[in-house]
Amino acid sequence: MASEKAPQPRAPQQKRGHDRVAALMTAAAELFVERGFDAATMTEIAASAGAAIGTLYLFFPTKQAMAQAILEAHAEELSAELDALREQTEAMHAATIADQLFALLGTFMATHPAYSALLDLPGDDQWRRTLRAHRREQIAALFAQAYPPLPAEQAERLAVIVPQLMRIPLSLASETRLRDDVLDELRLMLNRHLEAGEG
Repeated sequence: MASEKAPQPRAPQQKRGHDRVAALMTAAAELFVERGFDAATMTEIAASAGAAIGTLYLFFPTKQAMAQAILEAHAEELSAELDALREQTEAMHAATIADQLFALLGTFMATHPAYSALLDLPGDDQWRRTLRAHRREQIAALFAQAYPPLPAEQAERLAVIVPQLMRIPLSLASETRLRDDVLDELRLMLNRHLEAGEG
């Protein structure tokens, strides 16, 4: 895949078009997880969605454009969930915030496996850098509002550490039970670290 920005999908104008795009994106996400981005074909995506190949290319001129659209949709959803979590955890202990953050991220990974599968693919690198920077800001803001307060520098470090910790269970995507156990172990480790810092 090229490192340049992919051609942008055509925006659907009517409900029927929105429904088709949603079906195509769902089919593509499932195939990208099941077969991998490189192995999945546009023909398979169209067939899985019950759409004509011409319809697929009308809305998504390339497989890269399809992957970018899926990533953007998932990223917007995760961003909204993190904003909501910030409101719900104001003035909580940092360890409690970490617990709830891990629960949110674990659920998101389980329900949106394509997000993790596609995030590191080559593509629009500027968009990905912006996305990661925004995600770090959101996580830092979560920990910055903890009570007792955490130093700003520690909140920023945690915003880097948490996404890196989440990569470990992602490597176990096909082993659901082990992935969940590892995620829980990582959550406990961070929880105990933060509790020790409060002591």
